[in-house]
Amino acid sequence: MEPSTTTTTAAATAPTPQSKLVEFRGAEYNVIKEGLAHILNPPSQEAASKATRRDLKTEDESQSVFYNPIQQFNRDLSVLAIRAFSEHVVDLKKQKLDLKAKKRTASGGSKGQKRKREDEGDQDQSNKKGEVAEKSETENANEQVEVEVEVSSAPDATAAPSTTAATAATATNGKQEDSSTTTPSHQFTILDALSATGLRALRYASEIPHATKIVGNDLSPSAIQSMKTNIDYNELGDRIQPNLGDARAYMYTLGPTERFDVIDLDPYGTASPFMDAAVQGVKDGGLLCVTCTDAGVWASTGYAEKAFSLYGGVPIKGSHSHEGGLRLILNGLAMSAAKYGLSIEPLLSLSIDFYARTFVRVSRSPAQVKFVAGNTLLHYNCDSGCGAWNNQYLASTKHKLDKRGNPMSYHGLAQAPTAGPHCEHCGFKTHLAGPMWGGRLHNPQFIQRILSILPTLDKEVYQTVPRIEGMLTTALEEDLDLTPSSIKPAQPSSETEMTESQSEESSKYPSIIAKMDPSLRDPYPFYFILGALSKALHCQTPPIDEFRGAIHSIGYRSTRSHAKPNSIRTDAPWSVIWEIMREWVRQHAPIKEGSIKPGTPGAGLMRMDRGRFSKGGAEAGVGAGNGEAEGSAEAAAWLARLKSDLLSDIESGRDVSDLVTRVEASLYRSGPRHAHQQQQQEKKQDGSGSAAPKTAASATATQHPSTLNIRFDAQLGRDSSVSHTNKRLVRYQINPRANWGPLNRAS
Repeated sequence: MEPSTTTTTAAATAPTPQSKLVEFRGAEYNVIKEGLAHILNPPSQEAASKATRRDLKTEDESQSVFYNPIQQFNRDLSVLAIRAFSEHVVDLKKQKLDLKAKKRTASGGSKGQKRKREDEGDQDQSNKKGEVAEKSETENANEQVEVEVEVSSAPDATAAPSTTAATAATATNGKQEDSSTTTPSHQFTILDALSATGLRALRYASEIPHATKIVGNDLSPSAIQSMKTNIDYNELGDRIQPNLGDARAYMYTLGPTERFDVIDLDPYGTASPFMDAAVQGVKDGGLLCVTCTDAGVWASTGYAEKAFSLYGGVPIKGSHSHEGGLRLILNGLAMSAAKYGLSIEPLLSLSIDFYARTFVRVSRSPAQVKFVAGNTLLHYNCDSGCGAWNNQYLASTKHKLDKRGNPMSYHGLAQAPTAGPHCEHCGFKTHLAGPMWGGRLHNPQFIQRILSILPTLDKEVYQTVPRIEGMLTTALEEDLDLTPSSIKPAQPSSETEMTESQSEESSKYPSIIAKMDPSLRDPYPFYFILGALSKALHCQTPPIDEFRGAIHSIGYRSTRSHAKPNSIRTDAPWSVIWEIMREWVRQHAPIKEGSIKPGTPGAGLMRMDRGRFSKGGAEAGVGAGNGEAEGSAEAAAWLARLKSDLLSDIESGRDVSDLVTRVEASLYRSGPRHAHQQQQQEKKQDGSGSAAPKTAASATATQHPSTLNIRFDAQLGRDSSVSHTNKRLVRYQINPRANWGPLNRAS
């Protein structure tokens, strides 16, 4: 495979919505077409859609509400995500009806079999009538929910609005019929809580076949008036209902039968004020779509106190701050839902441009709420030093079998802390971030459902498909435990093979998105950037393929993150990562003498160079076998290394305070020695020296990093990159034009 076929960064052109000047109800408008929907934009609002606030004229400032072309990627993705979820809901209802029909068939169609029959003849005849009636009822119910999942072909982009709406409404059978006969009998409702012009509501009504009712809510009377005009122009008044009012008050007033299948929160800024009402306004098992555009709060430490007040956690400082922001937003959603016995399952969580977009399934399950504490973590971050981190979960969750052999989960307190006040690698102070969500960010099956829809789309209608495909594929690859060849959906069951009945169910209801185990944590959260590692050592940045090849050469795995280009997610510990960087310096990019000054993070990192490691002691520790010889040999190596560090600290200390800091840092860096002693002692007590066969990574973990044979194999790194897909993808889009940001307001 040629390297050029796996390009991960590509430029993309900005979506250019088609616009033309029309007259509607005695006024002139610019008609902007996005997807299958049209919105009417007064000519004075044209500047608001193409410029920043400082570029607007006085007469434009009052009109600068509405259309924001930058958010087209967000809206395209939302349409596809809700469409995939609507297909899941339809299949789920079909499955429930089929199960009821099977139960009725198994019971013989009689609900009162245990009662004594006084008149056998009359009773038998009534049973037969009941069976016929129930069979007819079941068949009718099944026919009512059998709606075609996908639109067979997208309407022409130049079609009139009435034709477009009729085509989308009758997409289930491909014929022009009256709307009363084509409306699906089942209900799939969507709330666009902050609708503005109603563009999202218009697109949902036009492009999601199963949507039966969309409510577009806004607090602004002018926005509602604009929404009504757009609804009339698109002739979607039978499916879209405008509502003037506060979104929170509206969601709080929803009764159990009035809740929505999907609630979309897309505010200008944070969605935090709407989270509490939204989790109560969505149905059990419904979808919550949340956008937060205040990246300056959740992805920066400039307003840490503000982030805590909005999301219940302190943000991360460093190159992985955007993933930390996603986890803060999910933490806010999880805590809002947990108070009402509701649990969340992130289906898709993305950091895009200047905002975060999450799709979360909300389920009523007090039992699953118990796992929230075990999926919440604190983050110890060496942000002022080398950039390494440690994670601490707030609670522990253990799985055991009860007396009957059924699996049970036990929740308890977690031992703390997992890290000291100073970094064990460079000796600098660590800072605390969180609490934040520590579970999975995505449901692989949900991502696959969206990806399966992409080939059926008209690229002229959905202009952001290349970027959607690239970002979703990258998000899918973030899970290191998925097999590269087929990337099968993660199932809560521990069985590796599906039974025949499960396979039949899966083929019969292919759109159902299985729930993931609520106790699953993200085993390898966060990513790092190679440029940041090189900055700490003042060395040349290694090529990403060579670095990933080095990781794979010693038995660890790696992938990339959707949030940043040149990012790496790996299961290798930080001790191994820094050893790879030291080997890069030794083998390929020697550091100029004097470039690393004493007292800097680089000085602390290079102090652990394998040249200073006691080679004889290390070899004795690795090759001695097991038992006391191995422990004493490795102990001697650690002791020699600690003495060398302490002597170097004494020589380079400038004053008493600096000397104390350096000595404390060296002692903290020697911390893993105690962990090794405890491990050897537990091994001795258990008598489990010969356990199950070890994988390459687990075998490497028993070795000291300075003894690893690290090879910078670029071909191995490229092979790991193309193992998931060999298709050229737009994984990281370069901003198509200047002022690529939120503009004045989002639509």
